[in-house]
Amino acid sequence: MSYIRANEFTLRNETVEYIFQCAPTLGYSEEEIEEYLAAFDRKFLKVFYEKAKAEDAASVITRDLDAFINGHAYGYNTRFCLLRYGR
Repeated sequence: MSYIRANEFTLRNETVEYIFQCAPTLGYSEEEIEEYLAAFDRKFLKVFYEKAKAEDAASVITRDLDAFINGHAYGYNTRFCLLRYGR
């Protein structure tokens, strides 16, 4: 299998901080949070996207999670990054 391009998608620090603040109230341990973020688990991220969207649909965090989940933007001041490959 060959890859033509690689795009880097990242989460803003504000988004990661938001996840670390909210996740324990939803029953996630710090180890689970780290694991899901390191694996770029979309199902996990969608939980926080929906929560952020309900709080403020126009917030930077909502837009950042939407962009990351749907793969159409680049975030700055990052902690986690993902390489996605396309044909």
